Amino acid sequence: MKQSVGIMDFGTGKITVLIGSRGINDSICLDGIGMCEYAGYSCGHWLDIEHLQSAIVQAIAAAEKSARVHVDKLYIGVPNEFSMCKVNDISISLNKKRRITEQDVETLRDTGNRYTADPEWSVINIQPIYYTLDDARKLIEPVGMESTRLGGSISYILAQTDFLEVVDLAVDSADIHETEYVSSSLAEMLFLFDDHTRDKCVMFADIGAIGTALCIGKGDGICRQYYFPWGGARITDALAEKLGISLKAAEKLKRKVILSLEPEYIPPESETPPVLQTQYEVEIQNEICTYGVAEVNNAVRLEIERLGRYILKALKNCDYEYPAYTPLSITGGGLNHIRGAAEYLSEYINREVNTVKPSLPMLDRPQFSASLGLLDMVLTNDMPSNSLFDKMRRWLSKRKK
Repeated sequence: MKQSVGIMDFGTGKITVLIGSRGINDSICLDGIGMCEYAGYSCGHWLDIEHLQSAIVQAIAAAEKSARVHVDKLYIGVPNEFSMCKVNDISISLNKKRRITEQDVETLRDTGNRYTADPEWSVINIQPIYYTLDDARKLIEPVGMESTRLGGSISYILAQTDFLEVVDLAVDSADIHETEYVSSSLAEMLFLFDDHTRDKCVMFADIGAIGTALCIGKGDGICRQYYFPWGGARITDALAEKLGISLKAAEKLKRKVILSLEPEYIPPESETPPVLQTQYEVEIQNEICTYGVAEVNNAVRLEIERLGRYILKALKNCDYEYPAYTPLSITGGGLNHIRGAAEYLSEYINREVNTVKPSLPMLDRPQFSASLGLLDMVLTNDMPSNSLFDKMRRWLSKRKK
């Protein structure tokens, strides 16, 4: 009999609850889904905390009704905005040359965990970027190797205690009394990128409606993470303001945008003049409205440049040494509707930009990346254990370098 698990993902404008199970060939079977739009968050604060609880309860109820099951435990993703990443380089002596055990790895991990006494932050994930032996080799799984020392670069993800308390209270009112928290960005990285790609280094941005989470990761850990108050809604707002139209009309228009259109282009005389699109047509209240391509595209480009400046500033100030050629992978629902957006962002930040999304039939859309990443992580590690830390460690021990 299959066992369903439930996860909750906090997007910047929508709460998503998924209930799922493992299918044939390690696939994901989505049994139920519940979504609820809400005010979201910014600068580490909920924008409407009074209605947060009702939104959480509504999303859970919708998912349980869809799946026709009640989940006893909920795994909850913590967004970048409510978490921080610390990377510690640590080393312990094994006293003599011997085989490394799982207990040694746990001791190393605990040695670097300097955050247990902090009342404002709670450690939710501990992941290796790499381990080292006495011969300076770097590897992901050291158990069974011989060495006199064990070291490593270990990533610690901490969540705001206030976030955990607020969400726990809301979830408890939905008759779910057991929760476990995990970094949304970590789950997303492990889900979207294979081992080989992560070992080289990955840089990815989840662009939502209100905010963007930018992460740099390597091995099986997050190295640095950032949050910007910029999302796809900024483009909608800019179009509404510039053209004097409603937000609903601006959102429809945004989904028509093709940034590669150049209505001012004049072909050489030797070329056959192409048919140039100079206007976008949008149906609003049963009426076809037209807007100039040049004006619309310029407004969209200006907003993408604003996002680009956030990214460039973060990378300029980043103290983690990543390969200069590392491409930026973008996911989430903020830009995926705009054709040519990735290409324009790439041009602006002078870095390769590509779009990543889940490789699942019917669910292969960037806006599902974080939610499905959480579900995949939980399903992979859903086994009797005291915590997700131990489950993750056993999962990663199967990994081959």
